[in-house]
Amino acid sequence: MNAGDALVRPFVTVAPGDFARHAAGLMDDFGLSVVPVADQHVFLGVVTREDALGGGDGVPFPLVRQVMSQPVLVAARDTPADALFDAMSRHEVLTVPVLDEGQVVGVVTRLSLLRAITRNDDLTAGSAVHD
Repeated sequence: MNAGDALVRPFVTVAPGDFARHAAGLMDDFGLSVVPVADQHVFLGVVTREDALGGGDGVPFPLVRQVMSQPVLVAARDTPADALFDAMSRHEVLTVPVLDEGQVVGVVTRLSLLRAITRNDDLTAGSAVHD
């Protein structure tokens, strides 16, 4: 079980030139607390709900590039789900971008990882009963 098995679908990204309020709207629409920032799928950082709604240092309509966070916790598709869940819990991170060769391929949440781990445990337990 790895991060690639727990990707949230559909997933969205924002561009550095998008308005921060647009990112906040996408988070509301998709139920996310973080959206990856990418330029043609190349990962640049993340924007959080707090960044999007409170950032900009007095700029009335800040752009994502002005409020995004970096560096951030990221994962590869083959990152073990349980190790990633532990790291996310330790760092109090709810959503992590998943990258493949520097490009965003999705995000995982603690909930999506927990569901994937639990589903895998159920399948493993079920196969053990039938062996």
